[in-house]
Order: sequence, then C-alpha cells, then structure tokens
Amino acid sequence: MNTLLPRTLPVLLLPALLLLFLLPSPLLAAQAPKTSGDKTVTVEGVGANKQEALLQAKRAAVEEGIGVILTSQTEVENFMMKKDKVITQSVGAVRSYDVLKEEQKGGAWHVKIKAVVSLDSITADLMALKILLAAMDKPRTMVLIQEEGGTNAESTVVDFLQKKGFDLVDPAQAAALMSKDDPFIRRAIEGDPVAAAKLGAENGAEYVVVGSVKKSVLAGEVVKDTGMKSGQANLTLKVVNCSNGRIVATKSASAAAVHIADGTAMAQAATKAATSLMDKKLFEAMITSFQDTLNNGATYEVVISGVKSYSQQKSAARILEDTEGVVSVSKRAFGGGKLELTVLFKGNAESLCDRVDSKPVDEAKLLVTNITGNRIALNLQ
Repeated sequence: MNTLLPRTLPVLLLPALLLLFLLPSPLLAAQAPKTSGDKTVTVEGVGANKQEALLQAKRAAVEEGIGVILTSQTEVENFMMKKDKVITQSVGAVRSYDVLKEEQKGGAWHVKIKAVVSLDSITADLMALKILLAAMDKPRTMVLIQEEGGTNAESTVVDFLQKKGFDLVDPAQAAALMSKDDPFIRRAIEGDPVAAAKLGAENGAEYVVVGSVKKSVLAGEVVKDTGMKSGQANLTLKVVNCSNGRIVATKSASAAAVHIADGTAMAQAATKAATSLMDKKLFEAMITSFQDTLNNGATYEVVISGVKSYSQQKSAARILEDTEGVVSVSKRAFGGGKLELTVLFKGNAESLCDRVDSKPVDEAKLLVTNITGNRIALNLQ
C-alpha cells in the first residue's frame, strides 16, 4: 500500500501536466501588459456624474494603454466547487491627462480624455501621485508612531507624506491621542487592525499608519575608544484601511547612527530608519495598493436587512452581482433576516448605492439606509 501511491501518482498527473504545458502562458492572459515606458491614449468614460465618468475614463486608459490580465476565481462552499469564473485585472497608472470633452447624454455623463499611462512606478512622480490621490477622493491619513524619548520617526513619516501631497490628520491631534494612557489606543498603536481602524475613523481618517520604534545604544569595539555612541533603531509600521480594518501594508526597517550623545545617536537612527522605510518599502506598498483599488475596484461590506427567506437572499445577492461595475460578490453570513456580503466594485460607495437603490428584489425593493466609509446598509421593503 505504501509503495502504490508514489508509483501511480505521476501517471495520474501526466495528462494534467501535459495540458498545462500546452496551454498558453501565462494562464488566461488576454493581453500581456507592457513592461515599461509611457503610452498616450484617447478614451471615454461614462458615469452618473462627471467624477464617476472621469474615473471610468482613467480605468479605460490604463486598460487600453497597458493591458489587462485575466485571472481565474473559484468559489467553494461546503468543500464543493460552486462556480469558476474569470475576472479581469488591470495594472498601471495615469501619469497625466487632459479633458477633451464633457457632455451629458440620456441622463449619463460622457467624459473624453487624452491620457499618458505607464506601468513604471509613480512613487517619485508628483503629478501622477496627485492624480491618483484625487481619484481616490484624497483619503486622509493619520500617523501614530510610539517612540520613547522623541517623535523623530513620526515627524519623518509625516513630512514625507506631506511632501507627496497626502492630506493628513493634524499631528497635534495625533500627539494628544498618544499622550493618553488608554488601553484601546495602545492596542491600535501595537498593530491591532480593528482598533487602529476604529481609532482612525473616529478622528476623520480613511487610512492610519501605526507602529513603534525601539531604540538602543550599542557599545561596539569600533566606537568605544572614540567617545562616540552608536545609536540603533528598529521601526515597524502598519498601514490600515479604516473603513474595513484591512491591513494595506506591513514593513520594517533598521538603522544606526553615531554621535557623542546617546540621545542624539538614537534620534538620528530613528530618523534614518523612518526615511529608509518610506523611501524603499512602505510608500511603494501604499501606492501599489491605491493603484490596485483604483484600477480594479474597492471592497465594500454590504448588509441587507429585512430578508425574509433563503430564496430572497439569493435573489438579493444576484441583483448585486448583475449591477454594472460590480466585479464579485461573496456571501459572508445569512440569518436573522440579515444578509452580509463583501462586494468588489469599480467605483466609490455613493456610485454603488446609486446603482442598487430602489432595485426590485422579488416583491420588495432594495433601499439604502446608511453609508459609513466602505460599509453600506440596505433594507428590503
């Protein structure tokens, strides 16, 4: 019995392996994205308002100028495959654009733009960053970094984000929170995403950067006879989306600095660690996440109340699946008259609500009752 499986398994796998090698590579790649360089395209977007139409035009520019990747997504329930579908994802960013035409036709806005798109990183391109942040409604960011004996790391991160055009929660407001001896605030700073998201949202932020820096003085052979001190700093930061508590990025960095004074050596090390972390790791991860959200959709937590039956909850979910701009719908829970869904949608919360509000579901209608960040409450009436 023990020798049968190893001998027969390759034979069973052979047809599948042959098929894999015969298939085009990469799997389901409709149009291979360009590896680098800029391309100018002229495209049009349609939406319920100018802002939505412009956003759709920017997405069309990326898809036409760079390309899309098709990926397979399989849904499984109770260990049985329910369905296998293919979704498209685009990559890249709009570096600049000019609006060529804006007009309203048949109750919808049509915006035509000439755009320059690229697959290259835009972290150093202030114009492209400005376009990206504006398309995301300029999300406010709060920075909370715990550092004993100073605020060097936090000040460095704040200055970095401000220079990149980020809208930040007042650092004085963040400092006031840090000074409180509150277990909830400590949990947030220590990296609890739920606590961090709630704290950020309560202070008007869409994203929060939380973390801590540990500092020390190293008595090494290299500097001990010079009178200089080697300051060490280890910094770990986490970026959390306040609307859903999801972690956007987690990165760490270490640095050292030499000075005659212990405190100055450690302060300079903390500044160097923060600069290194933002320059090389964290900021790139943040921008990549923002681009992915803009190109491929944002995640919304949707709760539908007033659902009277199992068949009605299936009908409600199907209505959302068939809504224009919705990429995918995943069921989280159903019971007590409530249906909880996670919806990936190419647009903002208001646009999604505009498209589903008053839609008929069996003998009832879907009505939007509340919007808080990326959380949407609907009621079947």
